[in-house]
Amino acid sequence: MKNDYIRSERTLLGIVTLFYLLFLIYLTIGLHFNMFSADVLNYWKESLKWKTPFGTWWVPGYPLLIAAVRGITINIVPPIGIMVGISAVAYLIAVSAVYRLAIRNQFHYPFFLGLMFALFPFVGLTYSVYPVADITAIALLLLAVYKLEKRQWVWFVILSGASMIVHKVMWFFVPPIMLVSFVKNKESRILLPYTFLPLLIWIGIGAIYHNDIIWFMRWSYEHLFVPKSSMPIFDGIITPLLSNSTARIGKGMLVVIVMVLTLFFAHYSFRYKQWIGVCIALSLLAMIMFVNSYEIWVVVRYSKLLIIPLLFVDTRFINLQSKNFIRLVALLILATCLVSNLAFGFYQGL
Repeated sequence: MKNDYIRSERTLLGIVTLFYLLFLIYLTIGLHFNMFSADVLNYWKESLKWKTPFGTWWVPGYPLLIAAVRGITINIVPPIGIMVGISAVAYLIAVSAVYRLAIRNQFHYPFFLGLMFALFPFVGLTYSVYPVADITAIALLLLAVYKLEKRQWVWFVILSGASMIVHKVMWFFVPPIMLVSFVKNKESRILLPYTFLPLLIWIGIGAIYHNDIIWFMRWSYEHLFVPKSSMPIFDGIITPLLSNSTARIGKGMLVVIVMVLTLFFAHYSFRYKQWIGVCIALSLLAMIMFVNSYEIWVVVRYSKLLIIPLLFVDTRFINLQSKNFIRLVALLILATCLVSNLAFGFYQGL
């Protein structure tokens, strides 16, 4: 049985590697999309300032990783090659973590779940091939949850702490998971506080560098949380839906869909006492409530993490005798996921 799982995982990783490469070709050759721009370019610039990693915009983990790979490869790999390489490795690690979590939690369709994560609607490929910090942070959190399931506390602490210095969004997800772990697992309590040590060291040294105690939150609060309308909460949904822009209305509707799914998973996870699923769902709901319309798309980007409460859903009720029907439904779902990524990639490349 173990060998079957290993072969299945290798097949899964082979398939998603092909999807990744084809989508990379689609963006760069088919759409002539210049990936070395906007956030990607800014991450590269941050990596060049690795000796003073105290930018107010991003946490330093991803730029420092870029700088480390650049040093290891002695500057012979072009910038976009380094960043795409990091994202590709993180993508495969994340898919593998989802598959292994599904096996561990006896999810009946682990191969399908891994593919669904890899092709997650709109953002599964786009925000993995486009080499920003998202997929690296997500991979670290998924690995941390896997280590939590195995009660490997040292790795859980290291990976969770690393995720929080790769992307600030992880500040929503990691603390509630830590709280649940602290309450439910006595043996973890001596180690869990160390999760926040790298972040606190960065904040402390940065406070001296900037001569500002709240330097690490000032920009984020002003640009990401201050509402763009008169609504103190749900500005990220209300403002796009009331706009005259078709694109913004469409994005607002996608956020609404994510909110509905998140509410379902929050209810399901709470009902069956799947506390990690509850943490993921409530963290996303907090983002939906407080992130403003300028940055609300981050909710869709990180909705991939709903794969965690999804893997706790009991799929035994599906009639296993209807294998052909199940395969057809699975193919339709995966095809829809792929088409949505292609469409969003086309939209981004315009």
